[in-house]
Parts: sequence; structure tokens; C-alpha cells
Amino acid sequence: MRYSDRLYKVARRSPVFLGLFLIALVILAGCAKQQLATSYYLIEYAPSPVNPQLKLSEPIPYRVQVRNFKIPRSYDSVRIIARYSSHQIDYYRYSLWAVRPQVAVADLLVQHIKAYNLFRNCQREFLEERPDFEITGEVTQIERFESEAYTAAHLRMRFEFYDSGSNDILLLHEFDREISIPPGNMSIFAKAVSDLISQESEQFLVKIVTHFYPVPADSTNEG
Repeated sequence: MRYSDRLYKVARRSPVFLGLFLIALVILAGCAKQQLATSYYLIEYAPSPVNPQLKLSEPIPYRVQVRNFKIPRSYDSVRIIARYSSHQIDYYRYSLWAVRPQVAVADLLVQHIKAYNLFRNCQREFLEERPDFEITGEVTQIERFESEAYTAAHLRMRFEFYDSGSNDILLLHEFDREISIPPGNMSIFAKAVSDLISQESEQFLVKIVTHFYPVPADSTNEG
């Protein structure tokens, strides 16, 4: 006979014990439910247009479409990934992205571009007009390093800037970075990933502006 069955038989003979037994069951059920609750995390930041390299007197006179980024099949999930070694990953069962990373990155980039008013028009989709340029790329790795001695947010990505007419790639911006974070806190992990995307998006946009408005070669010698 199981221990829980024996407790139940004892509880039936004592109303007080039965009451305590039922209360304990309710508490245990509540704890189990709380432990199994799914949490959703956002890749999100508020663009702060303070970079003088991105402050233009007027927008660049072109239309730009930002498409969803590509992502490897093993990362194409709302489940947050834990990496334990070079060849071992796992998926958190109850910690999920609120939006798939390849979509969230594209949405954030549009917000970033609009915050600086860099282009005449920047959208995720164009229904009637055709964009002059397109931005996409690949979220190659987005994961949480997990070990006994080290926890970190890891992001490997590539931004691409295309000419829509010729389909030629005009600019690339690639990076592979990680930020050490305290273990156990998934919100800090999500913020670290968001911060990395914010910083690297800013560098990518500087490259775009320099593409349209090259810095004169002798300007660095002025003053």
C-alpha cells in the first residue's frame, strides 16, 4: 500500500486530520501548478536616437523594407535554448519567447530606423509600392550558455542591406558576442539579448548612413 493511501485511510477516521490532509493536497497542487506555469520573454528595447552619426538633417530619400530574418531550423522555435557544450543544446520547457527571434529582430530594426527618421519610408511590408532597398539577415545562434561556472547570453547574427532592383548585397554587418549574466534569472537573459541587438543595430545603421553619405577621406585630419 502506498504511503499516501495509508495517510488517506487515517484521515478518514479523524475529521481534523482529514481537513489538514485536504489542505495539504491543495497547497501541493498549487505549488505544482506554479512550478509548471509558462513564462514568456520579450526581445525588446526602446531606441534612443542620440547617436550624432545617425542624426540627419533630412531622411535618406528612399523606401526600405525590413524582412524577417533567416534562422537555422534548430533555433526556429519560441522555446529558449540552453547550450551546455559545443554539441549539446536543450530547450527550456516553460521559458518561451513571446515572439520568434527572427520576427522580433526585424520589428525592432524598423522601430530603430524610424526613431532616427533615417529613410523616407521604412516598413515591414509594401503593398502598392516597391521598396528601393531591403534589409534582412540571419539569427545564426541565440541561446543561453549554461554551466556550473558560467552563464551567459550568446548571440551570433548577420545584417544584410540589399538593392531591391539588382538584388545586390551592398552592406554586411556580422557579429558573434556574449554577455556574462547571473544564473537563474531569465529576464536578465532576455534583456542582455535585447541590449546586444540594440548595440549592433546601431553599428549597422551607421554603416548604412556612411554608404549614402561617405565621410571625406581628409575629414579625420581636420582640426
